[in-house]
Amino acid sequence: MKGFLNKFGILILIAVVLLSGTFLFFEDSMGIFADVLGLKTIKKIDESGQVLKIAYLFSPKDLNPFSGDSAVNSRLNDVYEGLVAVDENLGIRPALAVSYGMLTDKEWQLHLRDNVKFHNGKLLSAEDVIYSFKQASAISDGAQSELNATIEKFEKINDSTIRLITKNPDPLLLNKLSKLPIIPLDYAEFSKPIGTGPYKLVDASSLSDIDYKRNLDYWGEQPYFNEVRISSIANKNDRVNSLVNGDINFLANVPPDSALELKASGLNIAIMPSLEVGFIMFNLNDTNFQNKSLRVAVAKGLNKESFLDLAFGYAKTVNQFVSNGVFGYNPDLLGYAYDQKEAEQEISTLISSFEKLKVDFYYPESLKLLGQYFKEQLILIGLDVNLNALNEADLQAKLAAQELPFYYLGWRSDSGDSISFLKSVIHSKTGDYGTYNGMNYSNETVDKLIEKSETNLNQKERLADLQTVMKTIVVDDVVGVPLFETESLFAYAKDIKYKPRVDSLIYPSNISK
Repeated sequence: MKGFLNKFGILILIAVVLLSGTFLFFEDSMGIFADVLGLKTIKKIDESGQVLKIAYLFSPKDLNPFSGDSAVNSRLNDVYEGLVAVDENLGIRPALAVSYGMLTDKEWQLHLRDNVKFHNGKLLSAEDVIYSFKQASAISDGAQSELNATIEKFEKINDSTIRLITKNPDPLLLNKLSKLPIIPLDYAEFSKPIGTGPYKLVDASSLSDIDYKRNLDYWGEQPYFNEVRISSIANKNDRVNSLVNGDINFLANVPPDSALELKASGLNIAIMPSLEVGFIMFNLNDTNFQNKSLRVAVAKGLNKESFLDLAFGYAKTVNQFVSNGVFGYNPDLLGYAYDQKEAEQEISTLISSFEKLKVDFYYPESLKLLGQYFKEQLILIGLDVNLNALNEADLQAKLAAQELPFYYLGWRSDSGDSISFLKSVIHSKTGDYGTYNGMNYSNETVDKLIEKSETNLNQKERLADLQTVMKTIVVDDVVGVPLFETESLFAYAKDIKYKPRVDSLIYPSNISK
């Protein structure tokens, strides 16, 4: 009885703290209260010895958790954990930090979960978190660089409490923290991962076939499968046949043209938006595309529906540069409707009736069919398109130098927020801004709204500002034409249960039977 009263008293204390204005956030309060009361549910687990076998297209280059490489992350999703986690709907929930909140607009306090063990048996402490951030600070690109640009310092209050100081107010701080893998103090042998997650890595002698086992000391629910193997299979037909034949029971990177075959074989297909939008961009320094009328004509002259054939129907048209559901998406924005006749008439006023306007279009060499679709459509409205397929390195170099007059680009808003796209692609090219602004686009009002949105903690104001920017670049300034959003396909055996995530990430601990 005394033990229960102590725990009940803790709950009352938490409630008082919440009401006192210290702004501690408990995204999964019922789960936290259950932990405090010792009422954590026990999920059914498999003891049959069946191995969950997952296959991807790409093999990781190493197992450095700070690399930011998607192929690396896919092998480590259940090995390392962050202070907070992103759930299947892109919401933030507690992970290694059981509570967190703002003390001021640039000062946060986080309290670590008790009795969390690393895979080597060491207990989690504040020193591990500070060390992890220092390791991440050595990384100059990707998610870690965004975190480094935000955080001024971590301070240890005690073994389980950390104060975090940011350089400026950051509305996306928690999302960034979710991408910081926590490792043990002084650990640097990344080829032998040691995290706190529900799975331990037991064999990575071949990065093409990595084996894992259930972490019996995990602080949370035990995963269903005791053993997992994650493989890479480069050949498309081999990937599909491996699933059909039962050599694997879960397949990521499903080729869209194989979906019908897999369905016919009695396998499950899960479809989720990829959060990746494909679009074309205009270089506003180009003699032709300085003319807004030409840019509008191109926007009206492209039948976006036809591009869906490239994904065998596993895509949808879009009217802005981020997906529906991404923060900053403007539901009132329709863009320019397809009207080939009107586009043709508009271009006819720009050129003589005896010639076609010549334009150079650049795109990745892996998307040759995409180039043909552009050429076939734009020739109908009076444009003579010269196709230029480039490898990724050359395309990136010309993009950085702003030398591409007219080009294709794709962007994945995996943070669930549009600010990364706007900061990197739309903002004027200056300092840390406009890294991928190949359009020579500059709009002072747009720049100020983007910069304001980076630090504005008022979500209502911030959303309005981001939506204003989206309307400006799509309709008013027409810097490019959003085309389509591809869908992510997963296939798995009939006896497998799986709920796909909005961000398309695969966590073996979320797969069961």
